[in-house]
Amino acid sequence: MTSASSYEPITRYLSGELAFEDALHAVTGLSVERAALVGVLETLAADTGVATASVSYHDEKLLSDAGFHEKPGAVAVMTVQRDVQLQQVISESLTVSEVAERLGVSTARVRQRIAARTLWSFLWGDRRLMPSAQFTPHGVVPHMDEVIARLRPDSHPLEVHKILTVPQPSLTRRNGNAQSIADYLSRAPVSEEELQRVLDLVDAASWATV
Repeated sequence: MTSASSYEPITRYLSGELAFEDALHAVTGLSVERAALVGVLETLAADTGVATASVSYHDEKLLSDAGFHEKPGAVAVMTVQRDVQLQQVISESLTVSEVAERLGVSTARVRQRIAARTLWSFLWGDRRLMPSAQFTPHGVVPHMDEVIARLRPDSHPLEVHKILTVPQPSLTRRNGNAQSIADYLSRAPVSEEELQRVLDLVDAASWATV
């Protein structure tokens, strides 16, 4: 049951006490800067089709299973939430020049690694970007080339980000806390068995919605 406190941010937003991005954070837990919302507005403005969002079979099934099939706003909420998350991934991603500087190599070498699929990148407008989750502060996450080799070539940036950053119950260290693939590979050396467990997770996640 939804509590009255759940609607408090909405009431405060309607009264003008909260900015939209603050109300969105209070309701969804998403930390969103106003600059990221510009990207959402641009996405919505570019949609000249019918004012109903289309979703994949997978997303439609998730909505139906969650009981949202009779709530028209659910698809719109999912779409906006996904756009906000995508804008955050884009804002945190690195350019070819930034990666070259971090790795201490030329931009040509970075492009070679992208072509060889040992670094994962995507085009956003006229920019080639690389999600930050595949990097450490001074290099590339160990075994990331093997992880990238298991990703579908047509993977979406948000999908790749989630595969690398969402904690996995089967990946734990001594403290017993679930870790993401990126954290698990970067915190300590892994055995062949541990690496295979990671790669199996990548396979399952990357091909789950095909």
